[in-house]
Amino acid sequence: MITADWTREYFDDTYRCLFLDTVDPARTRYQVQQLLKMCAVLPGATVLDVGCGVGRHSIEFARLGFRVTGVDMNADYIAACRERAAQLGLKVTFCAMDSRVMRLDVSADLTISLWSSFGYYGEVGDLQILQRVSEHTRRGGRVVIDVENRDYIVKHFVPEEWHENGQGLVLEKRRFDATDGTVSTRRVVLSGGERREYRRVLRMYTVAELAALLETAGLRSERWCGDYDGSRFGPESKRMIAIAER
Repeated sequence: MITADWTREYFDDTYRCLFLDTVDPARTRYQVQQLLKMCAVLPGATVLDVGCGVGRHSIEFARLGFRVTGVDMNADYIAACRERAAQLGLKVTFCAMDSRVMRLDVSADLTISLWSSFGYYGEVGDLQILQRVSEHTRRGGRVVIDVENRDYIVKHFVPEEWHENGQGLVLEKRRFDATDGTVSTRRVVLSGGERREYRRVLRMYTVAELAALLETAGLRSERWCGDYDGSRFGPESKRMIAIAER
């Protein structure tokens, strides 16, 4: 059961350097283009990016002519978003706030929560996010939730692994709890001569579970994809991308 808010310590400058700043811009451009195809939205539409991180999707949408608002609970990440948008001469609204209680003057044509930015707060907290998402999406608008596929994770579960890049060495130990559907991760990062330890508890939803949460929040799931190429979702899909209508 998820009880503590681990996100406030987990998403720091080290996480940003290792996992956010290293994403290939071409990957972001591809994902945004595929989302536009899957959701049939055109430049000039309003996009709400929930859990925007350092704003890679928000800024790409803005570059293509969309009216964009990005929300993230990390004020440092939001500051980085604003700085990057200003450097590029783009008009984007970025807000540092908890998405469970967000209140914005936004009625989005497309609301997105990408790259496993969902599943942090257990069913109660995650439902609160979807309720806020529903309130900030216009009738007929689309909502996209992109998370890892629980079935794939369970079948190919890796309890321990390590990897390194130019920023440091990362060691992870994971445990899957079948009773509450969570994956608990203990991560140790060795970088710049320093050792940092993090813990994460992520709720992994089945299609039926996530569909039920979406429905409770007033969102009708209409399509499930296994990746950004729009492929049909199945047990061997690494991603689970839900496309719902408000």
